[in-house]
Amino acid sequence: MINQILFKQTFCLKYDNLKTIRQWLKTQSNKLNLSHELSQHLILVCNEYCVNLLSHQELTASHVELKYGLRNNQARFEIIDNGSHWQAMKERISAATLPKEPTCNKLGLALINTYFPDFKYYLTNSQNIIEFKLPQKKPKPQLLIVDDSPSQLALFSSFLYQSYQLILFSKPCEALEWLSHNRCDMVITDLHMPDIDGFNFRDKVIKLNHCQSLPFIFISADNKDTTLLEAARAGIDDYLTKPLNKEKLLTILKRVLKRHSTLASVFEKQLLAQMTPYQSEFPSQITLRDITIDIDQYPINQGDFLLYRKPENNKPAMLILGDNMGHGPLAKANGIGWFGYIAGLLDAGIESPKEICEILNQQLIAAPNNRHLICLMIMIIDNNNTVHIYNAGMPAALQLSHDKSIHLEENMGLLGINTQLTIEPQLITLTKDVSLHCYSDGITNQPITIKQINQLTHYKAKERHKKIWQKPQRSTIDDKTLISIYR
Repeated sequence: MINQILFKQTFCLKYDNLKTIRQWLKTQSNKLNLSHELSQHLILVCNEYCVNLLSHQELTASHVELKYGLRNNQARFEIIDNGSHWQAMKERISAATLPKEPTCNKLGLALINTYFPDFKYYLTNSQNIIEFKLPQKKPKPQLLIVDDSPSQLALFSSFLYQSYQLILFSKPCEALEWLSHNRCDMVITDLHMPDIDGFNFRDKVIKLNHCQSLPFIFISADNKDTTLLEAARAGIDDYLTKPLNKEKLLTILKRVLKRHSTLASVFEKQLLAQMTPYQSEFPSQITLRDITIDIDQYPINQGDFLLYRKPENNKPAMLILGDNMGHGPLAKANGIGWFGYIAGLLDAGIESPKEICEILNQQLIAAPNNRHLICLMIMIIDNNNTVHIYNAGMPAALQLSHDKSIHLEENMGLLGINTQLTIEPQLITLTKDVSLHCYSDGITNQPITIKQINQLTHYKAKERHKKIWQKPQRSTIDDKTLISIYR
């Protein structure tokens, strides 16, 4: 099962609703910056699976839940239905193969088996679950190529398919429509086309907010000095003349992408340097009655953010752990901004976790281009030594005692991506033997194994905190935070 849920949503299962499901899944894939290829595979597989449920399930499901997230640092996608158990489904998918001759019929199950051959299908008392483990390989840079010549598009494809993900269009208007809802890393366009020339096409593209700094390369047989001068004045990144040379093309693409990446990195670092750190160094330990809260964070004041409200006027203590999704200076700058927003809500007297999550979710969804996503965990420690945990996209908290370990997997999903939020806490009563460990995903970039968890149960609570924090990490890219609560 997924233990860090990034999005989930439930839909009525009927033919008329399949288009809505496809569109919703496309939107969420876009927000999470999934590659165009992976997004298309998920949409296609989801659609075909739902069609099979509608067509062949003995007692057809009334609802399906789509769920995307992480387990053991591996991205996974699940489709959960409430129809009758269908044990034969697994065998049918595993046996399905694509036909040798081109056809448009009866490809659904074969496509599932082709795109995600290591899928898992299992049953619970009331549900059927199919789970797809998504590829971990680094996505290729995505190029959008526009040329009205089919042979030229075929040539581009043969030159570039091994190193790049290609989105090909023969009509600029169709490419423009695609760009208005999607992102890519570079545009390559023919200069002289029937509908619109390359200069006008670029002018329309850069009017889109998310495409203003998009690298552009022109391809043309026109090598007149006046045309080259006009391209230079327009700020085109490069201009290649036909016929194309493969090695020259690959070299120029690599150089242009690297230059834009360097410029973006410099800008982000300059932006972050101008922003004031949002909090002083957090204390490594907080004492609350007979409860101890141990806190470790690295690096300080970057990426992950923490807020603490002392118990006052019979109000319980509150800890908030947040993490702006993404890496690099810009993600950290966004984290600073949202930290300030949440702190402002608390200062305004809005202290209900449910209300905080609802307001923040609405603001994130309404943010320009809807590119902001936040993981959030709110911990309320009441006067009865019960911890109320509200988890929105964070890894599952770990509850340890001497005789057992439990991952608290209930999760409402990322804020800023789900319009449906089920905001219910998990309640953990602290005893002398129980410790609770909450952390950001920097801790789990190297998964905590079952063996390691079982070993932790033999230690005292403070030692458990140290062991989790000192666990070797696969990567130092992610910020990491660990909060342990115990008596």
